[in-house]
Amino acid sequence: MSRTIRIVVVLVVVFLAYLGWRRMAGTPTYARDVAPIIATQCAACHRPGQAAPFSLLTYDDVKSRANLIVDVTGRGLMPPWPPVAGHGDFVGERRLTPEQVAGLTRWAAAGCPPGDLNAVPAVADEVDPWVARPPDMILESPAYSLDAVDRDVFRNFVLTVPLESPRWVESIELRPTNLRVTHHARLGVDNSNESRRRDAEDAAPGFAGMAWGQDPDGQLVIWAPGMTGAAPITGSAWRLTPQSTLVLHAHLQPSGRPESVSFRVGIRFAKGPPERHPAILRVGSCDIDIPAGVTRHVVEDDFTCPVDLDVYSIFPHAHSLCQSLAVTAIRPDGKSEPLVRIDRFDEAWHDSYRFVRPVRLPRGTRIHSTFTYDNSDGNPRNRQRPARRVAYGSNVVDEMADVYLQVLPVRADERAALMEDYKRYELKAQAIGYQRALSVHPDDPWSREGLAACWFGLGEPKKGLAILESLVRTGKPSVFTQTSLGLALLATGDASAAEARLREALAFDKEYPLASLGLGRALLAQKKAEPAEAAMRTAVRLAPEMPEARQLLADLLIQSGRLDEADGLIAAAVAESADPAGLYLKRAEISARKRQADQCLEHCVAARRHAPYLHPPKVLAAALVQSAGDGDRALTWLREAYAENPGHPVPALMLGQLARQRRQLPDARNLLETSAAKVPPANWPASHRKRFLILLHSERLQLAQQLQDRALAQDALHQWQLADPDNAQVRKWLAELK
Repeated sequence: MSRTIRIVVVLVVVFLAYLGWRRMAGTPTYARDVAPIIATQCAACHRPGQAAPFSLLTYDDVKSRANLIVDVTGRGLMPPWPPVAGHGDFVGERRLTPEQVAGLTRWAAAGCPPGDLNAVPAVADEVDPWVARPPDMILESPAYSLDAVDRDVFRNFVLTVPLESPRWVESIELRPTNLRVTHHARLGVDNSNESRRRDAEDAAPGFAGMAWGQDPDGQLVIWAPGMTGAAPITGSAWRLTPQSTLVLHAHLQPSGRPESVSFRVGIRFAKGPPERHPAILRVGSCDIDIPAGVTRHVVEDDFTCPVDLDVYSIFPHAHSLCQSLAVTAIRPDGKSEPLVRIDRFDEAWHDSYRFVRPVRLPRGTRIHSTFTYDNSDGNPRNRQRPARRVAYGSNVVDEMADVYLQVLPVRADERAALMEDYKRYELKAQAIGYQRALSVHPDDPWSREGLAACWFGLGEPKKGLAILESLVRTGKPSVFTQTSLGLALLATGDASAAEARLREALAFDKEYPLASLGLGRALLAQKKAEPAEAAMRTAVRLAPEMPEARQLLADLLIQSGRLDEADGLIAAAVAESADPAGLYLKRAEISARKRQADQCLEHCVAARRHAPYLHPPKVLAAALVQSAGDGDRALTWLREAYAENPGHPVPALMLGQLARQRRQLPDARNLLETSAAKVPPANWPASHRKRFLILLHSERLQLAQQLQDRALAQDALHQWQLADPDNAQVRKWLAELK
């Protein structure tokens, strides 16, 4: 063979070997290409004991499901990540790249070659149940036996926290032991002892109904299928005290056979107090009423941001009829930014999505939410056959359109303004929702109680009273119903009838703190000081975490001259409170009465440090020492506050008020007009601004009467009416003046 032929043969052999290597390298194998995808994207759920219906821990597991894996990954159904790409940039997105999807397809088409299985890292037998670092404390709820009944069960489990002193909490995680029957769970804090009382009355672990408690300040502690959790906002701890009770509210769905369910609660403590104070906003319409048979029903809502906000996370929530949802921020300049969009909503895959970077929303931005529902027989997820009318509610056969946002005001001192505006929005939304729920389930006691609470919160106590009276007439009397009715009567101004109802409540349970607190308030309204004090002392003993009981008892002690005892009571409350501004102001009042002016001012400084929307400390202290009879010091502090806070309207108002009272009318006019010309601080809540404007223009009206200045009186009444448009007396005065 010639040298040339030998060279050609060698080249052909090398080329054929190269082609074989290319074919091998181009064919995906389980060990090299598929196993890493399964380990990072699938194995956490697809293993024994977890939510997925089959395991994918071994080569044989994956090979036997290869065609199914190709199908669901090709259609974007797995791994489950509902948000549409480009509508929100979130931490921990579970998406496969187009290259990974193509690789899975080629691997299955090639016959599922295993590759070197010895090179595949071993998969841990168990998944760490905690998303973040291991908890510092783990609590366990008692096991609850769930019957094999075809209805939803709402159960509240009471957890006592073994603390010797108050601690700051960084984060909490919830973990159910039975995923089959747990629809969702949510954790609240109860400082009233009511949940313990209800738990003791129920023979089974926990108690039935809606939860009794509040979300931890600025946090949403929740578990739902598919949730992965996210790290907390740095420096946003909340306070947990030894007297606090944790209440785990669980929505359970029977499986058709008896089941046992319990929960583990992992608590991580922070190193110190919070530096930032986030808030949880639930936005979205509760005006849900979906006719039977409709294939596309749309529910929309708008919430307008009252202050500049940074949005850290978003958690949309609905039930089985929901098909899609979208949440968009529409800025004041008309530009829109998508926050989240889910085109194939599945209630089995909820999650709280944390933005990679907080989304800045300026004041006036509208958060617009759109949810679509299919209530037809053609919807395979419709739990009712044939389809029935569906309204707002917590049951799985009801619907929701909730969007939970964790936010931080850009300016920390505007948090109070945000929360006041939001709470009114939420009360209005919930009132509509409960009415929708009652139109479908008219005898539901939880919706009736919830609607009554909304009416009280919205300042319409007579509507709430009518609902509670109906509940008492149709239901079994209890300490709770009698207490609720007593507090309702008190809200309408009927203190005598309230006292009678609250005494009936205490006849059911003399250890019920809310009844003792209500009785004390009813007695106080009737100027029955001694029995009121006894009732307040009982409330403080039974529920020392209730700040209202301590403050009302302190007021009684102050009125009777027992200032040292009152100060000690409030000082102890300050040490345990996460929001002590009001308590510091009470200590300031006590110091003013004790003629301890410097201490009064120190407490006012502390109060404003915790509630920055309050007036300057010297203004607060001046009002207190003035009431205590030290007019000279009050005047000095007001003049200093006027000089130190040139843009603030209140020092000028109060100086003008004093000048008018002393008949220094030219000075009073100059000061009051100076106050009126200043812009109220942006961090004032709306109610704060309203009270200021009413006081300012009522002072201007009185000054006009002293000066007999018709034009000033007319302008004062006009401005007063703008601030308080529902005031019939102001309208009458203005009409008479005209």
